[in-house]
Amino acid sequence: MEASGLTPLYLNACKFSPLNLVRLVRILRQEKVDIIHAHGYGACTWGRLAGLLLRMPVIVHERCNTLKVPLYQRPVEWFLGKFTRYAFAVSESSRQFCIHGRYMAPDAVHVLYNGILMEDVPTADGAWIRSEREKRGAAGDIFVIGIVGRLESHKGHIDALKALQRLLPSVPNVQIWIVGDGAFADTVTEWVAEHDLGKHVKFLGFRRDARQVIQCFDVQLFPSHMEGTPNTLYEAIAVGNAIVASTADGQGEILADGKNALMFEPGDDIRMSGQLERVLKDSALKANLEWAAHELSATYDGHKTIETMQNTYEAIMEEGHRHTG
Repeated sequence: MEASGLTPLYLNACKFSPLNLVRLVRILRQEKVDIIHAHGYGACTWGRLAGLLLRMPVIVHERCNTLKVPLYQRPVEWFLGKFTRYAFAVSESSRQFCIHGRYMAPDAVHVLYNGILMEDVPTADGAWIRSEREKRGAAGDIFVIGIVGRLESHKGHIDALKALQRLLPSVPNVQIWIVGDGAFADTVTEWVAEHDLGKHVKFLGFRRDARQVIQCFDVQLFPSHMEGTPNTLYEAIAVGNAIVASTADGQGEILADGKNALMFEPGDDIRMSGQLERVLKDSALKANLEWAAHELSATYDGHKTIETMQNTYEAIMEEGHRHTG
């Protein structure tokens, strides 16, 4: 944002501090804001409260599906849910979470898949790809299975490692690359060490060039138990990777088993292993999945998402909402 000439304005308060509301209201008045578009739980809470105080429209943008709202948050959600007129959810499962977990009216919440701006996805140089693979001992006939995302318990990394154990007797020339970091990192690294999988598991940590790194993969794996719809999935289809994924939430909504991905139920490491073996042993199947994934990417062009948001802003303004602070 700063590089493009925009100046972020910071509240500089911890997430539970009432100062968030005071400072947010001050900024909204000073900047003569017309619409609040809130992303994330804290932003949606303080944003909606500020919207009520200033009689200003607020759009809630839900990106996750946590199934249950903590007990201490429910009274706030019940109160604010009644006043939420506009909401986007990144999948149907996230929409249902908004309705049943956050008490929003069904007709207020609309599914808006994130998509991706295709022009922002760089094409990795072939020499660079070969170099990255060689650095990690994945030259020649070594298969690389990649997982990209935060290391959290619900992301299914341990399931993927169990699937790897099952896969190795039939496909010994395989590695899993884990791209990302997070609170679950120590648990995953300890599990790898305890099961002597260090030769087959490579931790790449957080990578700013993840969109190039994924082009080193033979298969991109999505083992999550719970998702909205991950942006990493849009990146995978944009570069045309062969995909093996759980049916969790948004993944199960936009992917079709046997058509543009091979799928399994969340937590089913046996089925996951079998699907990985299928694609790694069948080059024609892999090529078909790559082609189908790339074809799917046109459906989730981020420009369509941006257009929907712009149309929503215009519709809200046409309803007569204006800054009144």
